[in-house]
Amino acid sequence: MRKVMVVDDERWIRRGLIQMIPWEELGLELACEAVDGEEGYELALLHKPDLLFLDMRMPGFDGKELLGLLAESLPDVVTIVVSGYSDFEYTKEAIRHKAFDYLLKPLKREELITVLGKALAVLDERDRRQEQQHRDSRRNWLLDVLLRGEQAAQSQNQANAPSQAAGIIQTNTALRTECLPELPGEGSGNKALLLLAQPDYYTEQAGIQEAAGKIERSLQQSQPFYFDGGWSFVAAASPVNLGEIAICLFGSRFEPVEIQRLAILLQGMLHEETGTSYSMIAGSKPCLANQLPAVYSKLQQRLDGRQLGEMAIMGFVECAFELEEKPSKQQQHLPIGAANADFYPAELEQAFLVQLQLGNVEQMKAEFNRFFTALAAPSRTVDGLRRSASMLVHALERQLQAADTSLEQLSGKSALAYMELIRLRKDHVSVKRLFEEQILPAVAARRGSSQGRHGEQLVRELQKLIELHYDQPLSLPQIAESRFLNADYVGRLFKKTTGSNFVDYLTEYRIAKATELMRYPQYKNYEIAELVGYEDYRYFSQIFKKKTGQTIGEYRGAAGKTPQ
Repeated sequence: MRKVMVVDDERWIRRGLIQMIPWEELGLELACEAVDGEEGYELALLHKPDLLFLDMRMPGFDGKELLGLLAESLPDVVTIVVSGYSDFEYTKEAIRHKAFDYLLKPLKREELITVLGKALAVLDERDRRQEQQHRDSRRNWLLDVLLRGEQAAQSQNQANAPSQAAGIIQTNTALRTECLPELPGEGSGNKALLLLAQPDYYTEQAGIQEAAGKIERSLQQSQPFYFDGGWSFVAAASPVNLGEIAICLFGSRFEPVEIQRLAILLQGMLHEETGTSYSMIAGSKPCLANQLPAVYSKLQQRLDGRQLGEMAIMGFVECAFELEEKPSKQQQHLPIGAANADFYPAELEQAFLVQLQLGNVEQMKAEFNRFFTALAAPSRTVDGLRRSASMLVHALERQLQAADTSLEQLSGKSALAYMELIRLRKDHVSVKRLFEEQILPAVAARRGSSQGRHGEQLVRELQKLIELHYDQPLSLPQIAESRFLNADYVGRLFKKTTGSNFVDYLTEYRIAKATELMRYPQYKNYEIAELVGYEDYRYFSQIFKKKTGQTIGEYRGAAGKTPQ
């Protein structure tokens, strides 16, 4: 119910106004009445009404003064001025202090109901906006937790490399004790319990943010049915791990049985929204907010340490915060570390690389399948799969570099880029597909004729030259001469490979870069021309219009980025 306050020195006016309002129908309740501005100010501070009906002309402390004070003390209150005077000064004061509307006495019920409807619509929109801001601030807080946890995991991996073989987990104490900002809307007495959900299979679906939003809405509806209703939550999709969702619960009592029941609900929802099963892990007990980054890191370790044959699991991780902690039986396979390196199939890797070197594509594929079968055994862990797959990428890159080439030259992606793609995957099917669809075809294709290989490499070098030095004067005859090649031959080769001649390709690239720079109003047009390799601004503007169909001014005006 929204609270209403009436301030008027005439009792019969107050009574008449109150009787005109359909209170229950509009969801309103009368909070208080006041006979003058002074009493009105005191009661307004006490009751904090949503709506205020205010007479402007009262003895002593009048409506003008009250409007001024409330504009500072209660800026969100919606004020409807009710006066028997259409005096310009009163109207001006009402406008200056942002009164919502101005009604003249005697009041007409139809006018009153109309104004109330508009005022309530404004209040509803304000509440929606504030609720969205509140949700966003809580979500951003959780994203901060996840990012800190990522940093903790990276630091721990670096610091623990020697100790992991001994089965020791060391918590990143510095990150654990670093003070997080206070979560909006949570009291200091509530503790936090973190749940982490990750997809069992890699998916490139982009709807994970929508799934997180639906989870929030479903949890809101389910709040009365869990933990006696005495809890709150915040959910967010991870900014760095594709498909991952974190849900942080706040309250004073969390029973494991109820957590499991809630997790099953969430797993079902995620499967319905994304089309893949999810595994979910929770902390074994609530913790302080500033311990959450370390808890997040440990939950990730547990999920990364699950065996490839484990799907849709739900479990708990002990989260004691001693400096050194031996893993429980549930965590014996965590973290993977150096111990898992013993299981890397090095002999099968060598057999694969030999066939690759010999250029026997079919045999190379057969050896790769043997290698990957060993890599994807159900008893191996997610982290072990990813580490081993990354080691194979490294071995491939090392062999290619020995032949004066690289994965980036052959496929357009560097070895580090492929390792990051592997890190995002948690199942052997998607990792194998990455090799079969992207890495192996690019590597096998280099076994063409030496002339074809040389020509394609030359064109790639010219493209890289343009990307790095488009702001410099580039001439195909000079480039060809520097390589002791015929310019006509190089030009025909370039056009055959790219579909464009050298000059058109360079021009298109420069114009594309120019349009990127035009997003920034601080750049003048002539500065952009120079930055993309045109000394003559007039010539640049002619080329720009020819390529885009717009003048520079039209283009920047349409984008709302005219120079400052």
